[in-house]
Amino acid sequence: MANLSRNFIKGKMNKSLDERLVPNGEYVDALNVRLGSTEDSEIGSVENSKGNDRLTTISFEGQELSANARCIGAYEEGENETLYWFVHDPSFANGATGKLDMICSYDTKNGILTYHVISIDDGNGANTTLNFDTQYLITGVNLIGDLLFFTDNLNPPRFINILKTYTNPIANVDQFSAEEILVIKKPPLNSPGIVPLATTSDNNYLEDRFVSFGYRYKYADSEYSATSQFSNPSFIPKPFDFTTQNYLNEGMINSTNVVEITYNSGGPLVVGVDLLFKDMNSGTIKVIEKLDKADLGLANDTDYTYTFSNSKIFTILSDSEILRLYDNVPLLAQAQTLMGNRLMYGNYVEGYDLIDKNLNEVKLEYTLNLVTEDIGLEEVPSATSSGVYTVDGNQTIPNSVFSLDFNGIDLVEGAVLSFSIQYEHQSFSSTSGSPLPTDTTSQTTIDFDYFLQQDFATPYDLA
Repeated sequence: MANLSRNFIKGKMNKSLDERLVPNGEYVDALNVRLGSTEDSEIGSVENSKGNDRLTTISFEGQELSANARCIGAYEEGENETLYWFVHDPSFANGATGKLDMICSYDTKNGILTYHVISIDDGNGANTTLNFDTQYLITGVNLIGDLLFFTDNLNPPRFINILKTYTNPIANVDQFSAEEILVIKKPPLNSPGIVPLATTSDNNYLEDRFVSFGYRYKYADSEYSATSQFSNPSFIPKPFDFTTQNYLNEGMINSTNVVEITYNSGGPLVVGVDLLFKDMNSGTIKVIEKLDKADLGLANDTDYTYTFSNSKIFTILSDSEILRLYDNVPLLAQAQTLMGNRLMYGNYVEGYDLIDKNLNEVKLEYTLNLVTEDIGLEEVPSATSSGVYTVDGNQTIPNSVFSLDFNGIDLVEGAVLSFSIQYEHQSFSSTSGSPLPTDTTSQTTIDFDYFLQQDFATPYDLA
């Protein structure tokens, strides 16, 4: 019998013809074969395809996963020939939850199995921190640098650092928090506090600038939060000084040259704080100082102060940061992709329902009461008394001492104290026996206003 030799360059299955009539390059049927393979054979030939071989076994503390363990998501990193698995075992024997979740990878070139994150109990005894579920597959996975981002439509979008060592559970309790692996990072909740101060230094960078201050947090994986709200401008003008030379108020310059900035150091996940400022005439945000919490020994969630005084050369943030009021990360997302160097989500849920702890809709009911406060003139109680003056001996002059009672008076910034004082002749005195004048100065009135440029707690502070 003749031995037919054929090639399969066309790679086409043809079941319509008798095998003796099948054109060269086509075939009738095939099982467990591959065409055009380069695995130890010539291109265009037919060969048996490789089957599945067990490469490794996943376990925790020497115990293999149960038969119910499932891979709910996977990612192939072709550049390093590494596979990443998201594994959920609902029937693991150890731990209060009876569950085991993990993220692991296998380096196919070097045969290395790496356990990146192992989660068995979040500390409440009900769920793991990873909180995987076989009903919610991880369909969106992207590796950006050393950060592996993933989403499952059950938990908020999350990530891990594949080079970071996440501590294994101790006494069957996870050693990392859910917040640690969230994509969204908490920004400072409030603007920094500022106290303008005047010093003897001749250098006044703030003299003709309206400068506002803010700050942002740096996290462990070189991620930065959105910036805080910016403070009010640090500007206290000098007294009004109108000049006829240029018809300007020469007093409209900053009387302070130093600002004491109060900021919060952030939680345990924050590794650094960037102090920021911006001039009201520019949209550019400048970095005053990059503060490293570890180097400076800053405690968590503690207020610290920083003194800003001079005009050194500052680094600047990108223009997009001026509009970055928050990070728009959804609560849940089923799809995830990378587009234009930006992480994007699809089929997502955002916003919170207004419900109470019993899942009932919150009714915004409130009652208003009218609270009024008259804004106008308020007379400060005053009194006069006699005073003793050393003129030709001791002279007692009636009504020569003027006193004010500020009890109950609010000494607040922007208030105006108006004074009107009258002077009149009392008497002449002489010890030489010379004749005394007969003409006297007529009654004189002196009026002036004093503007409070800051709040005062007591009249003594004002004095």
